[in-house]
Amino acid sequence: MRTRTLPGLVAAALALTATLTACGGEDAEDGPDSGPAYAPEQSAAWKETVAAAEEEGKVVWYTVAPQASIDGLLAAFEKEFPDIEVEARKMGPAEMDAALEAERTSQTAGADVVTSVSYATAYDRQADGWYVDLEGPSVESGWSGTEYISDGQILSAPLGLVVVGWNTQLFPEGIDSYEDLYNPDLGDGAIGVVRPDFPVFADWWSFVEEHHDPDFVTEIAAQDPALFPNAVTTQEALVAGEIAIGTFTTATDMETLKEQGAPVDYWVPDAAWTAQNLFFIPESAEHSNAAQVFVDFFASPTGQLAAARNGYSPVPEVTAQTRGGSSEIVLTDVERMRDPGWYPGWLPAWKKAFGE
Repeated sequence: MRTRTLPGLVAAALALTATLTACGGEDAEDGPDSGPAYAPEQSAAWKETVAAAEEEGKVVWYTVAPQASIDGLLAAFEKEFPDIEVEARKMGPAEMDAALEAERTSQTAGADVVTSVSYATAYDRQADGWYVDLEGPSVESGWSGTEYISDGQILSAPLGLVVVGWNTQLFPEGIDSYEDLYNPDLGDGAIGVVRPDFPVFADWWSFVEEHHDPDFVTEIAAQDPALFPNAVTTQEALVAGEIAIGTFTTATDMETLKEQGAPVDYWVPDAAWTAQNLFFIPESAEHSNAAQVFVDFFASPTGQLAAARNGYSPVPEVTAQTRGGSSEIVLTDVERMRDPGWYPGWLPAWKKAFGE
């Protein structure tokens, strides 16, 4: 099997930092001025929190969110709260976990808001009392009582909607099912798949088998696909024409590439899998009021449309306007990934199918 890591092909075409500002209307294609206003019901206590947040004047945000989601949320928040600066620091999961550990140990200033995909670590730290309760009216009205909030402290935001993408020059007909990937013309490296080197990727493979085709691993292995470490390198290969189809791409990045003129398109499965981003506020947050306001804005219809229009939102006013709004959404199975025996028990069958 082919394993490829690309050094940065066609960087100009992959400017994944393109800004997607808040937008809305009747579907996800509408313009930037059609989104709902940020107008939650405000108690006297929340008005005091907003005033204190504006006095603090800053939020430090550690995040692994897709860049387009970051840019869209920042643009919308700045418009609503021009007196609160958001310093977004994008970092990998290991770097983020180490920084949070160091800040808590040394009692030094650092993150006010965190967006993480380190599921086991994040939930373990919640159990140890690392986070504060989320207090905003948008959190209460749109998220409380749903599977997307944990004990009032962690929002599970399904920003990373995984779709199947293709190069429109190499495969203009596209696909609309996983079974379409078994086309004999798509053998010998025409398809790119993600290696299950981490439990979160193994969870996606399991999702496809559970919701689309129980023989997916063996069927796709028979196509002799190219193997990639993540969605970014898969998308690079699509734009460069090294593969015709990428089975693990994100709607956010693919839509950004389309807007930039790259020859790509994609299909949103039904059901669709998403690697949710965990939003929370550390107990040590220096700008605690501004952190509450920032998270509440993200949780509001305005913030959700800005950040999640190419993912999925559980907020009813926004759901239908997101890319995944017409599909069943399946979240990463965090409990399964936290089971120490699941991943070691799952991986050998995949390796056998792929001849490793």
